[in-house]
Amino acid sequence: MGGMLPSAAMSVMQMGIDATQQKAAQAEAKAEAQAQARQIQEGREIDSRQRRDQLRRALATQRARFGAQGLAAGGGSIDATLSGLEAEAEREEADAQRLTDTRMSRLSEEASWQRRRNLLDASASRYRTSMSLVQRSLRSVPLLGGE
Repeated sequence: MGGMLPSAAMSVMQMGIDATQQKAAQAEAKAEAQAQARQIQEGREIDSRQRRDQLRRALATQRARFGAQGLAAGGGSIDATLSGLEAEAEREEADAQRLTDTRMSRLSEEASWQRRRNLLDASASRYRTSMSLVQRSLRSVPLLGGE
């Protein structure tokens, strides 16, 4: 029965090591997900800024064209043209926001799936360690009364 104590201690130590490794893996996965979320958000902000700049340039260009033709701002077709450019920019912005939301949602789902998988892996590891300990103890304890 003396061989069971070192085996039990090793099994408990292994369970502790597994738990520590599991926590480190979870922290790393969380940090990676946060970095990806920041990258997605930064990309969204850059794209949005570029779209606003492009809209300003397009509006200025269109106003200059109208001015060169001698058309004054405030006319029906001029306003409709400028409003159309603004509406198109708003649609693009809304599409970009939906895409960002989808990416963030997917990232969240992947992180959630990874956590569930890690929990399953951790419980399977503990189960194997526990079963190993039980098997070792059964081998070291005589089942029949003859010592």
